[in-house]
Amino acid sequence: MTTATSVDTAGIERELGQLWKNNALEAGGHAVTRALTLNLVARARDSATADLVSDVVQRLTASHPNRAVLAVMRPDEAEPRVEAFVQANCLLASQGQPQVCGEQITIDARGAAVAQVASLVLPLLVPDLPVALWLPGPAPFDDPLLARLRGVIDRLIVDSREFADPARDLAAMGAFEAADTKGPGAGPRGPALSDLSWATLTPWRELTAQFFDTRPLLPHLRRIDQVAISYVPPAGPRLNPTAGLLLAGWLASCLGWSPLEDAVSVEGETVRLHLRRPAVGVGPSAIRLVTIDVRPAAAEAGAAPGIASLRLRAIDGVMADFRVERTGEPGHALTAAEVAGHTPISRLARCEEPALAELLAAELRLLSRDRTFAGALRVAATLAARLP
Repeated sequence: MTTATSVDTAGIERELGQLWKNNALEAGGHAVTRALTLNLVARARDSATADLVSDVVQRLTASHPNRAVLAVMRPDEAEPRVEAFVQANCLLASQGQPQVCGEQITIDARGAAVAQVASLVLPLLVPDLPVALWLPGPAPFDDPLLARLRGVIDRLIVDSREFADPARDLAAMGAFEAADTKGPGAGPRGPALSDLSWATLTPWRELTAQFFDTRPLLPHLRRIDQVAISYVPPAGPRLNPTAGLLLAGWLASCLGWSPLEDAVSVEGETVRLHLRRPAVGVGPSAIRLVTIDVRPAAAEAGAAPGIASLRLRAIDGVMADFRVERTGEPGHALTAAEVAGHTPISRLARCEEPALAELLAAELRLLSRDRTFAGALRVAATLAARLP
């Protein structure tokens, strides 16, 4: 059920109250539970994105009943105008179970009226609930809504797969994280940061780590010399290697690899990263060089964007090769380990490709900063800032 209302916050609250009463009457004797767990503010720049956000908000109701405030901001339109709409997002109730509902307020602002959006959003937030701001699309760190709401949000959610200028925006994401964790005082401040592209890397990181859960393979983890990461780029005029850079940043931050002074070179479409690591078995100050190649994959038309393969090689002393790569079977990856003197090992493993709502739900479950992400981002942003 959807109702249009004038942009008056008291009027919006009255409309929401009426919606809850109507839903209780329509539930046919079922109890209707208004169990909101968070405020979710999302910004859209066009109708297609607004429809996508609305669909995701509806799907989130099962795990995160929320008050969603969707700001559709179209500053380029000539006529200034702002309207608001309210709706209840309810799940079908099982027999004898309460019906769980969330609620959504859509603010449609055009022209000069977009300047009013932040002041309209603030009084609509439910007190004493966490506030997440979701900014889909390119250049989220330049968004004026972030500047206005930064002091009240608990989590900022972006998607680096959508960055139009990957090197610039990845560096900006790193600067945002650093600014909000290194301020004066004892602890972290400002909103925690989530990147949905990073969330897609979870199965790749888990499959990679599993190689070294066994004692025979663990010693080779510190001997990696070469890494090759291939990715299927998102649609767009420019390649976007951010997922590969974040995966490289994860390896470097976990294994103590440090970028060299001239850490980045570009050869055609391949970004080559140059780092150093502690040498194994030759003294505490000895180092070895590590190279990481991040390149687009030759993928079939319609292939989902994201990591296509990851290969780790040790060539110093005992040869060792570890691979994780997509297969033609959706949701699966082939993992293989070959170490000199040992029987090769391979298996087909689950490698889920979660839907957008599932990625967002996973990030909303985080109660604090993701320290692993922060470490990976710190290295990835440093490398991105050195891209030519």
